[in-house]
Amino acid sequence: MAVSVQPSAILLRNGLLATFSEQDDLLSKPVARRVDVLITGDRITAIAEPSTVQSPPDTFVIDCTHKWIAPGFVDTHRLAPFTTTALTTADDIYAGQLAGCLQALNGGTTTVLDHFHAANSPAHIEKATQATVESGIRSMFCLSRGSWPTSLSPLRFDDDVEISKMQLEILRTLAEKDNGRLCPDGRVTLGLAYDGQGRDPDEDKRILSLARNLGVKPITMHYVGGPHGAATAYKVRKWAEAGLLQGDCVFSHGNGLVHPKPDLGEWELLKESGASIASTPVNELGMGHGNPIPYECIRRGVTVGLGIVSRIHENLSTKSKATAYNNCPAASAFRLATLGGAEAAHVSSQLGSIEVGKLADFAIYDSESVNLAGCVDPFRGIVFHATGADVEFVIVNGEIVKKGGILMRKDWKEVATQLKHRAGLLRERAAQYDLDQRYTAVMPILQLPVA
Repeated sequence: MAVSVQPSAILLRNGLLATFSEQDDLLSKPVARRVDVLITGDRITAIAEPSTVQSPPDTFVIDCTHKWIAPGFVDTHRLAPFTTTALTTADDIYAGQLAGCLQALNGGTTTVLDHFHAANSPAHIEKATQATVESGIRSMFCLSRGSWPTSLSPLRFDDDVEISKMQLEILRTLAEKDNGRLCPDGRVTLGLAYDGQGRDPDEDKRILSLARNLGVKPITMHYVGGPHGAATAYKVRKWAEAGLLQGDCVFSHGNGLVHPKPDLGEWELLKESGASIASTPVNELGMGHGNPIPYECIRRGVTVGLGIVSRIHENLSTKSKATAYNNCPAASAFRLATLGGAEAAHVSSQLGSIEVGKLADFAIYDSESVNLAGCVDPFRGIVFHATGADVEFVIVNGEIVKKGGILMRKDWKEVATQLKHRAGLLRERAAQYDLDQRYTAVMPILQLPVA
């Protein structure tokens, strides 16, 4: 079984460094350069010409002569447990959450903003946080305030008042336990996912005030709009008019900002508040949300990052490919998936680029792999050609969580076996229901059109 490695210092020797800096804008054209990078504890402590960095005697050295050194991707919208879905028990959630987080790490994503809307019980929440921490990923674990059907036939929702009480009690407990740190080293922290705005204005103010007073951040919510109906439209305007829009907000998707009948004033509200957009281009096109908007955000001066949602076959390099078919350089898509994601999640002072003093989160690519051997420029290579198979090392918080192409925290074969078992049980449970009929019943309750 793979074993996690966390030496006190790591030297990345003679690698080709691909990164933006906080001073670079989206259209900057950084040039990859060969460097040594020293990691001490959880921080980047030196970046210099090869063979010039002084390192402690017990330093773990990774020869990066034929490797690209890049920041880990920052995923601004992931539904990690949706690798298993529907009718879920707490054990199902554990399996899905663990697999989703490991899949992200395997592809070079080191940070996720996880919109966790499977908070059906205390056990669901506990198992999800356990899996997240065990995976080794850095996560803003955004606990959802919301209720879901507890019975499909007959269709029944639990008492939302009781569910709300349970979720908010857990939110308070987690926030107060260690200032929202859900693991000792602080790489998993507490956020809030809130899609219920507008149903009860007093409840909205109470919940958002509670979260902000406790220091819970970011606060994320879905904003689709477009063909999905009036109930999901004009979310930025609604949050602003309710007095809830602040710089800790991350709106996922935002397709309604461009069609149909967009409210152009929403762009100014986003800029003025400092709120951001998490764009998921492939997911949005696949689900019919509408045109992805990352470059429109940039043109209008709104902070934007990229996200995955949940599809197991994708990583952020494929998302970058989806955004790169335009007149912007490939490096701009690289920035969206790294420093842009950190900016959108409001953590760019610590993450998203390789700079001295920042947290040590890296993806290290094998530049002699089948996919990358013909590439000279790592920015273009990572955007257009790289897959998870090309990511040889992943470092999170100074810990090597993928080494030589193998995940270190968990044995993936065991995780896959567990995942398949839980998915099979879910399919057995779902087989007793007419899911098309249930879909038709649930959509109006959620104020969504029936396809």
